[in-house]
Amino acid sequence: MKYVDTDSETLQWFPTPMHWSSEGEREEWAELCALAVLHAHEEKPKRRRVKALRTFLAAYVKDFSKLTPADQAFLFIPVPDQMPIPAFLLMAESEGDRDTTLRQIIQADAESLIRPVEVEPFPTERLGEGLRSTRYWSTKEDQLMVTVRYGWRAEESGVDLCFYIVWNDPGHMAAYADAVDDFARSLWISDAQ
Repeated sequence: MKYVDTDSETLQWFPTPMHWSSEGEREEWAELCALAVLHAHEEKPKRRRVKALRTFLAAYVKDFSKLTPADQAFLFIPVPDQMPIPAFLLMAESEGDRDTTLRQIIQADAESLIRPVEVEPFPTERLGEGLRSTRYWSTKEDQLMVTVRYGWRAEESGVDLCFYIVWNDPGHMAAYADAVDDFARSLWISDAQ
């Protein structure tokens, strides 16, 4: 079975199961994430801060699989007191024309509120030449949203890969754009989990 891995060493990106085998598994994951995030920002985080963040994270990811169809997920937690941002991965067997498929998976031709979808090349060392798109859209409640999508055809693995992150704050998207790009460059496909 193929899955996407990362060699990112930042304490901001946390692999997050789409389904939990038990509440205990989710609680343990949340505890480890809370400790890592807080220790990255505070020398000696207070136990109540760890508990509060653990409780929040466990509740936040409880129904992760209902957010969107995805094969894998990561939670981006740049700072402890800011809302975490989920990022998702979709993988499918390579099919059709490479350029057409990549444009589809990054939604290059979708509607965009502010300006046309911004599409640019996005090369990586391990996944090869890909595309990156930025798209602005609105929820039913008129909340401005931004989706940043990356798409690659991994010829060696025979898969097309889409990594995407949805922001409800364009300012945060702009502030963390480099961190997200760096993380996307750290991704690679593995054959064993």
